Amino acid sequence: MAKFLNTSKAYAEIEDIVDKAKNKVVLISPYLKIPSPLLARLKHIDRENIRIIVVCRKGDLKDDVKDDLKQLRNLELRFDENLHAKCFYNETSMVITSLNLHEYSQQNNREMGILLNSTDDNIFSEALNEAEYIVSNAQKDSTVRNVLSEVMKGAKTILDSAVEEDSRTTGRTRITRRTSKPGFCIRCGTSIPHDTDHPLCDEHYKTWAQYKDPDYPEKYCHTCGKKTSTSKAEPECNSCHRSGK
Repeated sequence: MAKFLNTSKAYAEIEDIVDKAKNKVVLISPYLKIPSPLLARLKHIDRENIRIIVVCRKGDLKDDVKDDLKQLRNLELRFDENLHAKCFYNETSMVITSLNLHEYSQQNNREMGILLNSTDDNIFSEALNEAEYIVSNAQKDSTVRNVLSEVMKGAKTILDSAVEEDSRTTGRTRITRRTSKPGFCIRCGTSIPHDTDHPLCDEHYKTWAQYKDPDYPEKYCHTCGKKTSTSKAEPECNSCHRSGK
């Protein structure tokens, strides 16, 4: 059942949504100046490799706020200059509110909102579809992606050097995440060969290839087949990714 929220309760529920996220948390707010306690919570789930998606207005994002966000390794920052909605959710709960994720709004404004849960089948589902639409149509921040690319590039150089050294000394070759065991299409869940570089069945790969968005939200883990939030860029649930199955 939906629950009414005033300003303090809305902020408390947003903190709870961050704390209880299993795979990802989405923060949609035109104006941002994340309060320090909430930023600390985001840093905590970031260390747990929880995906953090933030959608805001680019023109209103201050440099110091962006610097704070860039401390999050699993951040995906997106922009929508027409954004006016305020919505915060994880896999099972969502707050829709007049509250911007801004210190001033939290401390000074009189706000209202509602809390929805996945048990509120139709309402939660409809709200989630609209929120995911906002996310998928917002423009990705290239500067954050470039920072991550440089980190990954450096990691790959180190890994390749280690593999080359290991090959010279032991004769062993690099093990990839392509295996002979079956995998699952991250969009429809059907059985396909396990290959984390190609986690979609042929039919849905053709659809994906029309837009080629590696972060487009999908529905299944490529490795275990469980229903969860994934993408072509991150085709596994946290459990499978950590265990290296």
